[in-house]
Amino acid sequence: MKMLKTVLSLMFISLSFVSFSSYAADASGSITGVLPQKGEVYFTVRPDVRRCISPICGGWFVNAVNRKQMRCLDGSIKKECYVGTDVINIPGLSAEQIAELKQAMSKSNVLIQGGISNNVPYGVLHINNAWISATDQKPEFAFVGVSNNGIVCITSPCPSFDGDILNRNRVKSLASFDLSGVKATEEKLNQAQKVIASGDSLPMAGKFVEVTGPGGTAQGIKANQFYLKVESSAPKFCRPTGCSGQICSDSDVITTCEWKPEYQCYRSATCSAQANGDCGWVMDDELRKCLEDAAGTSLLQQFNTN
Repeated sequence: MKMLKTVLSLMFISLSFVSFSSYAADASGSITGVLPQKGEVYFTVRPDVRRCISPICGGWFVNAVNRKQMRCLDGSIKKECYVGTDVINIPGLSAEQIAELKQAMSKSNVLIQGGISNNVPYGVLHINNAWISATDQKPEFAFVGVSNNGIVCITSPCPSFDGDILNRNRVKSLASFDLSGVKATEEKLNQAQKVIASGDSLPMAGKFVEVTGPGGTAQGIKANQFYLKVESSAPKFCRPTGCSGQICSDSDVITTCEWKPEYQCYRSATCSAQANGDCGWVMDDELRKCLEDAAGTSLLQQFNTN
């Protein structure tokens, strides 16, 4: 009997280690951990203000948003877990941007995408992406990433937006998002609208509400906080790449080497950073006309071939 208890104890320890190291979600849906390499988990943080020797104190308490509990590195199940230090994995940030991010973390004004690991005693918070809140308001209710899904309707309400419920692998159709309750500056509100217009996701915290219109009723979200992404402010060195120089990018791109008439247009076009920060061709009148002519030539070639 004593040997059986020992075997069962070893099996329990082994299973606990597998669950802890795999960082999967348990049957109840609670997050049991995260892999820093994947960076799919979203956290809020608050500073540890206890007075003792680092890293025992002075690190961060992290909370997985939209989750009631998570498994900490010591195996315990808690609402939030302590980690002793952090590593910022966001490329290209300036010293000023890192200082701004740290300041936001110290005020709990940040949403982090990343993971925790036990690489060192008391753990490491791996920051793969970060968003700073628009104001100092405390976020409430659900954390949702809102993006434009491209749906256009002839009446309202129209499900034009997708609401990705963070850490839940659920997407809700939304007819509207309301940022008026955030009380943000006009500049930050404009930045938020640009994020949505570009097709990217804008993280926000808020309450789902019912919206009505001629087309009936649908759901929207009324936000009490939204977050703007921390990204490198360093200028991109954009250049033509690809087999025929048809791609504008800041890194080498490998493409197939078939020739198309429109590729000739890019030889005299300008490749540079666009308003959204991405590399792209400057679509001036000369490039636009060249592409239109090339499209006509391509259609004529297809007609002659057939």
